[in-house]
Amino acid sequence: MADRWLKTNCLAASAAAFWLAALSPVPPIAKGISYSLALVASVQIVQESKRLMIQSARRTVLSVMNQELEDIEIALHTQQQEEALHEIYGTSPTYSPEVDQELKTSLEHLYKEPSADRADELQTSTSERKALYLAVKSLIEVKGKTYVLEKVLQLGGGQWEKGEQVLQQILEEGQRNGW
Repeated sequence: MADRWLKTNCLAASAAAFWLAALSPVPPIAKGISYSLALVASVQIVQESKRLMIQSARRTVLSVMNQELEDIEIALHTQQQEEALHEIYGTSPTYSPEVDQELKTSLEHLYKEPSADRADELQTSTSERKALYLAVKSLIEVKGKTYVLEKVLQLGGGQWEKGEQVLQQILEEGQRNGW
């Protein structure tokens, strides 16, 4: 690139020198030769300028294309990270619909067993109660109180007040223990 600019500048200087030489008091043959050489140098400048413009345009286009590729790469990387976060934090379903339905059916069956009605008699460890408290608290923040009562505790509809009492007990125990 530098050699093209040097060549262009040399041709411009030569064309100017030949033109000035033709304007000076020299014999007519020298004026004709100077004008001819100035004209040839000017034509060469035009050709070299075209090459410089094309080279400059190519460099600019390549620069823009590389920047666009970098932007696309960053966007794809960001999208992959967002999808990974959605999978981790559960904002998108992680199970297929069949597996999800099977899990709900299993949970409903376990909940409807006669032993499940004796929730007060069950002895749970502190870590299990803490895990239950943290899970319920997170679900309330994400999905809301209604979701927890209806879907998790299965105490919606006519059992709404009982569900609120159970939920309140869980939250109070967690706050009391500083979880």
